[in-house]
Amino acid sequence: MSHVKRRAFLQSVGVLPLSVGTLFRSQTSVSERPDKQNDYGSCDPWLEINLKNIEWNLDQLKRKVNGRPIMAVLKCNGYGHGLIEVGKFLEGLSVYGLAVGKLSEAIALRRAGIKCPVLNFGPFSGGDAEKIIRHKVSQTVYADEVLFLNEWANKLRTQGYVHIEVDTGLGRVGVSYTEAYGYIKRVAQLDNIKIEGVFQTFTEEKEFDAIQLQRFLGVTDEAKKAGIKVGFRHASSSAGILSYSDPFYLDMVRPGISIYGHYPTDEEDRLRRIELRPALALKSKVAFIKSLKPGDSLSYRRRFVAEKAESVATATLGYSDGVPMNLVDHAFALVRGSRFPIFCDLTSNHSYLKTTGETEVMLGDEIVFIGKQGNAEITVGDLSRAVGLSNYKILLSLSPGLKRVFLS
Repeated sequence: MSHVKRRAFLQSVGVLPLSVGTLFRSQTSVSERPDKQNDYGSCDPWLEINLKNIEWNLDQLKRKVNGRPIMAVLKCNGYGHGLIEVGKFLEGLSVYGLAVGKLSEAIALRRAGIKCPVLNFGPFSGGDAEKIIRHKVSQTVYADEVLFLNEWANKLRTQGYVHIEVDTGLGRVGVSYTEAYGYIKRVAQLDNIKIEGVFQTFTEEKEFDAIQLQRFLGVTDEAKKAGIKVGFRHASSSAGILSYSDPFYLDMVRPGISIYGHYPTDEEDRLRRIELRPALALKSKVAFIKSLKPGDSLSYRRRFVAEKAESVATATLGYSDGVPMNLVDHAFALVRGSRFPIFCDLTSNHSYLKTTGETEVMLGDEIVFIGKQGNAEITVGDLSRAVGLSNYKILLSLSPGLKRVFLS
């Protein structure tokens, strides 16, 4: 095919009228793209995790709680950041322990070589008890299932570690504060169980949180007076750490989302009592560029029909990657430092940017959905407000299958 025919063909299928040489160089030569330092040899979307920012955030939290031990929460794949890699990094920063929401996560950390205490917040059954004891997982208890742990610890001639959850008003799980002293006393009498801690969870309604704290202290004080060692008393997550001070911090705190650089509420984001640095960036590539003429359509069921000439970039990021469906027509992405609206549709592996304007977008360009590019930035908070979802829901929904690149 001659040079002229090839160019005519590319124009006929809607590719922007770049020179053929420029077009094919952008596909094959990393060195000529502005994002060459962030090219991982694939067009698949990826997450960049800045470990230095996690270290910074942890240091700010330690200062806020006056050096108290920290149980770092890693549930839901480390809030989307990566369970194993972030767990190992946090262990290296001398946190007291790591907390997860499911037993499978706790065992994964142990199998990865994590040695520090690992607390499973989630429930367990009698069939799980052997694994919990063998892997030395600290298990949340609040019912008779603790007897299975005692039995298996006895069989294996070792000790089981538990944290007793007291329900002071959240109403989700836990032994009621009115019955908690009796439960703590019975657990303390088990031969092969050590109480490593007693904890509760605030409702994050300030007036009622104070009532919860008094209920909790009433239980633990009664146990202490009876000579029962209750271990660490803990109650404050990220919201409690940022919103309160002593005595809410008790013996230990368990921050989650703040470790990763995000504030737990809009109010705390506005007040910014401590400086947090987001650790996560979500990126993709321009996989295709198309010029639409009036009347041309885009996506299934002709979701978008152009009323005028438009330039469109197809991104390699879709709802299978965990991004919210309703970001279409409500959110933006960055290319070459400029903001472009996400529009038309979101399919399993693709999304579309309306790139009509002065900024020239090229094949292979980096697209930032969350993070910084040049002087521009799109935060998780920006996305949260745009789509009406909390920071938690956006971060925790990110697919474990996304490639994660850890930057130190």
